[in-house]
Amino acid sequence: MELVLGTAKIELLPGRATFLCDSAALIVSDLHLGKSATFRKRGLAVPEGSTASDLSRLTGLLKKTKASQLVIAGDLVHSADGLTASVIASLKDWLEEISIPVTLTEGNHDSRSWLSRHKLNFKTTPSLEISDLLITHDPADLQPDQHGIAGHLHPGIRVKESARQSLRIGGFYLRQSNHLVLPAFSEFTGTHPVSMSPGDRFFVELNDKISEIPATLFRR
Repeated sequence: MELVLGTAKIELLPGRATFLCDSAALIVSDLHLGKSATFRKRGLAVPEGSTASDLSRLTGLLKKTKASQLVIAGDLVHSADGLTASVIASLKDWLEEISIPVTLTEGNHDSRSWLSRHKLNFKTTPSLEISDLLITHDPADLQPDQHGIAGHLHPGIRVKESARQSLRIGGFYLRQSNHLVLPAFSEFTGTHPVSMSPGDRFFVELNDKISEIPATLFRR
């Protein structure tokens, strides 16, 4: 599904990503690599493989879109405990494999993980301007009249199933036509409900397509 954000034409993609058509930039947020390793270190029997799975999905999106650059809008990693030798090796190998510029707009989990000490082959910055958009991690850093893309919230809404039941579903949250908040890319990350205001829009992946949820279905 295509949207216009400011002067930028963007495409919301199945797989929890967005693509800036003019600059051929793929943007994702909240991979939280190493999260399962963090849980295992703390004694929880969480299966391995989430890091490899998420990186493989991201590789597929890069190939499908033929992106010339990748922007990660924060929280590439989950914690210092999760940055095991295996996770770091997988990330280094993956960065060599994709061989395009990668920029991370540092998120709260990245800064607490001392990610910079591993000297990985990508650029880290607080925010990034592309195609008249400001890309950052926390949508609170975007001005009300500024067009931008962020992550951090892991946005979700409750959709009415019946008078007494609802379903929580994650997706893309467009606030007042200015701020696009991306879903968490990681498959091992939950959602948090957002408060929808008049004029806000919400898009979800259904049957390998992106569809807008009508405001009449929001459960408040």
